[in-house]
Amino acid sequence: MNGPRKLYVKSFGCQMNVYDSHRMTDLLVPEASPRPPGSRTPISSSSTLATFVKRRRQGLFRAWPYPRAQAGRRAEGRRVTIAVAGCVAQAEGEEIIRRAPAVDLVVGPQNYHRLPGLLARAEREGAVVDTEFPVEDKFDHLKAPSREAIRARGISAFVTVQEGCDKFCTFCVVPYTRGAEMSRPVAKIVAEVERLAAPACATSR
Repeated sequence: MNGPRKLYVKSFGCQMNVYDSHRMTDLLVPEASPRPPGSRTPISSSSTLATFVKRRRQGLFRAWPYPRAQAGRRAEGRRVTIAVAGCVAQAEGEEIIRRAPAVDLVVGPQNYHRLPGLLARAEREGAVVDTEFPVEDKFDHLKAPSREAIRARGISAFVTVQEGCDKFCTFCVVPYTRGAEMSRPVAKIVAEVERLAAPACATSR
């Protein structure tokens, strides 16, 4: 597709999903122009990304109008790519495509660093599901946010220290959706915090 693309991110669920949404936005911003935060305008963008961590089958498709709007956008000649990411995506996988054929891409929370390539593949080949746990560490492949993005997100930010879990509690799906417990190296955590704090430090001088 020629010309600038637009990106709309809608997050549901816990703080991990907010963090993931920010990192996915940072990854895709070079290829898209983000819509203003909190925009209530109906989606008419070229690339649409939604993240969900609600419990499985908890009204996901009843409450989500975007797939229903996609057919209309395409009828108007606009390319709309819809992706579902996060824990529900990991847990449901191909079932999401079956229940909502308008969805183009389903990607698990450990694979969103592959988003640019997966979106391109979905546009070429049709629906794509990527819920395999990768060998590579996604944090090594994610782009750092720009100063402008950090400032726009306000005075607080999430930093991932550890992901996954090895406990396998009866009520919890985290080991199945986020994988085995993994702690990030301290040096990388400190470097991320310093990057996030840098714009605020520069402003206060």
